[in-house]
Amino acid sequence: MPIRDEYIERVVRQLAAAFLRLTSRVTALEETDVEAAELRAELDDVYRRFLGTSAELVSRLSTDDLLAVIGSAGYVDGERAYLLSALLETEAELEHALGAPGDDPVVVSLRSRALDMALEAGIEELGEPDLPLRVQRLLALTPEGSLSAATRERLVWFWKALRRYSRAEDALFEWLDEVDDGDTLDVARTAGRFYADLELLDDVALEAGGLSRDELAEGRADVESRLGDRLPPATGR
Repeated sequence: MPIRDEYIERVVRQLAAAFLRLTSRVTALEETDVEAAELRAELDDVYRRFLGTSAELVSRLSTDDLLAVIGSAGYVDGERAYLLSALLETEAELEHALGAPGDDPVVVSLRSRALDMALEAGIEELGEPDLPLRVQRLLALTPEGSLSAATRERLVWFWKALRRYSRAEDALFEWLDEVDDGDTLDVARTAGRFYADLELLDDVALEAGGLSRDELAEGRADVESRLGDRLPPATGR
């Protein structure tokens, strides 16, 4: 379901325009530039109105902390997650435009949390059409090997929520490839639930999401061969 809150919709449009201006610049900004000062003030104002705190404090909050701020009783507000993703990504692009490299810890942290918020918005089935593009854009800028297990899991559920089942399975295997020689408990738990959920779908729904029944069984068998008895047994149909 697309955004209904008019304030959030308006602010997201403003942030999208600011992001476009930053990415289209051919010269670096300076901290003393009026444009940089105005954008920092705009971002800080939205943080204060939206979260009741400053951009400086938000910079110290982890993804879990941010989710606690915008959610309640285990429920994540998809619209607020989407806005927060736009805020964090725009702030990261501002830092980059001011000369910070892509691997700067501040830029990496802002982009990783922007990615997490975009994934959460998708998982809550917000329905904004640019979410896949935002996720792919942020992933392309993520340093190799820097995604947390929680983000890897969110990627699986994000693509599943969008009913792109083949892409969700790809995300699962990308995660498994990364942890093949390490702790596979989290990926095994996620894989078990993922395949159990998809096995309950009919063939038409599966194929609309890019997977046939045979491909689903092959994927599960591949995961089982790598995880062994850590993966729960198939539910069957």
